[in-house]
Amino acid sequence: MSSFAFSLLNLYMLCLKNKSNPEWIVSALKNLPSVIMDHAHCEKKAAGTGMSLLSTYFDKKDISLAMSDLVEEEIDHYRSVVKILDKMGLTLSRDEGDEYAKKLLSFVRKNEPERLMDRFLTSGIIEARSCERLQILAENITDIELRNFYKELSDSEAGHYVNFVKLAKIYFEESEVKKRLDELTQIEAEILKNLPNKPLMHG
Repeated sequence: MSSFAFSLLNLYMLCLKNKSNPEWIVSALKNLPSVIMDHAHCEKKAAGTGMSLLSTYFDKKDISLAMSDLVEEEIDHYRSVVKILDKMGLTLSRDEGDEYAKKLLSFVRKNEPERLMDRFLTSGIIEARSCERLQILAENITDIELRNFYKELSDSEAGHYVNFVKLAKIYFEESEVKKRLDELTQIEAEILKNLPNKPLMHG
């Protein structure tokens, strides 16, 4: 299957407004170790996001339970990616940061309760984009073990996206959530268009 056979239906289900640039997978396949290392850092930071939400909103039971599950799963993914690097004879390098995520998170509103909504939705959007990227990798990597691993993680990231949106709808009116999600996904689409296609998960 072609890397960009990722259907518009899947994009719609993930709330995404556009596909990744075709040049990204070309860059990723040329320097796969760099992508895998960055993927490890992404999983670590996703766990950190869950811990931050759990700590900040400690009095909200739904967040505590959902983020406890997410942190556990993301750390397990991180462990798996580190083991893959070890099997390749590689050591995890320094985290160079994620400009894509930084730009998107800069649109999170500062005041509560709007801040909580935006933290849910930006986290969900990042998970959705990660799902798309992992699916593209799974469709293009020749290594069967890696292909299956990325397919499994792609499904997991889709589940995380859904859970973040569900959480938002617990604490906010559904119409508000839909409106803000539409705004943020439009912002994300513009950010994506201008990515330099580096061999990183969100490059």
